[in-house]
Amino acid sequence: MADIAEAAGVPKGTPYLYFPGKEALFIALYEEWDCGLAARVDAALGALAPPARRSAHPVLAAVAAATAAHVLENPQTCRVLMEATTLAAYEPGIAAKVRAAAAVSHDQLTGLFEAGVAAGEWPAGIDPGLRARLFLAGLYGLMAQWHSAPGSFSLEAAMAALAGTGGADPGERRGDTEGRGTADEPQPH
Repeated sequence: MADIAEAAGVPKGTPYLYFPGKEALFIALYEEWDCGLAARVDAALGALAPPARRSAHPVLAAVAAATAAHVLENPQTCRVLMEATTLAAYEPGIAAKVRAAAAVSHDQLTGLFEAGVAAGEWPAGIDPGLRARLFLAGLYGLMAQWHSAPGSFSLEAAMAALAGTGGADPGERRGDTEGRGTADEPQPH
């Protein structure tokens, strides 16, 4: 809190007028960043043409692109999200917020993957919950890598590859990583 006061150019006790402690400050920043990201993702999804909104692939691409744009425009605030995720292991209040936000994201993505399986976009044998978890891990992992070495790779391109819309082989572009089988077996489209 002393570092925050110094950076803000205020007396050491001033942050405590607004936040009872570091945990409350992290929660406030986490909520602000997360809400900004949610609004950006919602806007990106709203901008999709109606046929694209019914397909899981464009939705994943919109989520990944919106996340990349938000990280690039708010790098320091994004760092707070990442630090809050780490602090969740030690601070119960932060852990509750992080777990709640992660559960919402996981549930939404699981539903998206379930719809994609039902529409034949992925093989029937995939685990939608696991796919959702892997996608989220990819998002957070790319953010962590980008923050540890900013500019060392294109976050937008990496997020597009994660969503299966760029930088991948043709099978990856469809999100088809499970059950590839052999060349003689028909592949889902």
